[in-house]
Amino acid sequence: MNWIELNEDTPPQEEASDEFLFVWACGFELAIGLAGLLLAWLLGIDARAYLGRIDKLAWKSVAVELGIGVVASIPMLIAITLLMKIPHDAIDAIKRLSDAPTMKALLSLSHGELLTLSLCAGIGEELAFRGCLLPWLTAAGGSDGPLSNPFQVGDSFSEAVPGLLAAAVLVSSIGFGLLHPITKLYVLVASLMGIYFAALMIATDSLLVPIVTHAAYDAAQFLIAKRELDAESVG
Repeated sequence: MNWIELNEDTPPQEEASDEFLFVWACGFELAIGLAGLLLAWLLGIDARAYLGRIDKLAWKSVAVELGIGVVASIPMLIAITLLMKIPHDAIDAIKRLSDAPTMKALLSLSHGELLTLSLCAGIGEELAFRGCLLPWLTAAGGSDGPLSNPFQVGDSFSEAVPGLLAAAVLVSSIGFGLLHPITKLYVLVASLMGIYFAALMIATDSLLVPIVTHAAYDAAQFLIAKRELDAESVG
């Protein structure tokens, strides 16, 4: 028996495969977030420390953070668009990713599914890298340790030791880049994006901002690529 039960209402195999790909991709991204939550628990910190509690949310500030997150995705989109215009073999290799079978399958998903996948990526990856690794590394040493670091997870990043904060941003961002081992240039670009996401979180003391920025950027890239692929198929 296949992974779905066949009956008269079963969709064509291609549609079933697309549904499986959507569930798998969303599950993978959310699993990264769960791994971040588990790691944070093992380290004795809360990966949600920079997310407001539902019962204490000030909805006006949440709306502002959502707006900041969406607007902050625009410089990323502009930067990547300009980067892709540079004639170079490494950049051409990234451009060819849209021709890969898996990417084409992803781009065949509906707009709603792509938006959902983007949100899962924003939540999962930001929970792990900006919610867990960044504050944990920033708090290295502790107030009683040899580094005499007063910062604790949940404090404003303005209280962090600058050198430790810079190191935490670098290490967590490189880890984020290594999560995307598609090409060497892609790892570098993803690492720089990680630095950008970290800077947003440090500037706002909010994990919601990089989550929204990450999700908005991914969504825009998916929808642009889907539109281009659909235009090619029509042509």
